Amino acid sequence: MLARARSKSTSGFTLIEVILVVAIIAVVVTGATFGLGAVTRTRLRSASFRVMSAARFAYNRAITQGTTTRLHFDFEKNTMAVEESETPVTLATGDDLDAETGDAVDPWDLARSRLEKPLDPPPMRSPFQPITNANGKEIERYTAQPLGDGISMHALITPHESEKRTDGEGSVYFFPGGLTEQAVIQLRDSSDTVYSVEIHPLTGNARIHNFAFEPLDEIDDEGEVRDNI
Repeated sequence: MLARARSKSTSGFTLIEVILVVAIIAVVVTGATFGLGAVTRTRLRSASFRVMSAARFAYNRAITQGTTTRLHFDFEKNTMAVEESETPVTLATGDDLDAETGDAVDPWDLARSRLEKPLDPPPMRSPFQPITNANGKEIERYTAQPLGDGISMHALITPHESEKRTDGEGSVYFFPGGLTEQAVIQLRDSSDTVYSVEIHPLTGNARIHNFAFEPLDEIDDEGEVRDNI
């Protein structure tokens, strides 16, 4: 009788013990998932602040140096650079728009090319160069740098492109005198969470949205604001 009782008392886990173990594992896994999500969102938020800071620098640079400045994004490499042009530029649109870069061009080069070769498409040579110091040396922090660990470009919305850009290269432009484009830069992390950096067209200030923000209003042909919703 004693041997039979001892055998019964040591035979495996009870149902309550199994349920407790499963519950503990579920809590641990859930906590790890939320922890990983918090890390990726922190990286996404940090990348968004980096873009916002770069936009503010480009805006101030255009005003203080009298140059046209841009934030240049590479979707394939997921990098951002700050560049400037000391010569006047015009934004390429329509037939003049480079499908890969959406680039700006030197208007004098564009006009000369059309006069010399009216039947050929104009070359899309960008006048933009890296930011340099007083000695003419490139400042590394403004050259093409990764957006962040695990952070990629999702989309770029600018008024000089009719469609939202999701590949190739694209730019946001800041002009002397304090005028800039209204633009939205959308960033994505490894969990496909999207943050958006919205740049104001008059002040160059930026606002971060924790979702895939897109402007709802557009200007119609009569200059009135039309709501698309």
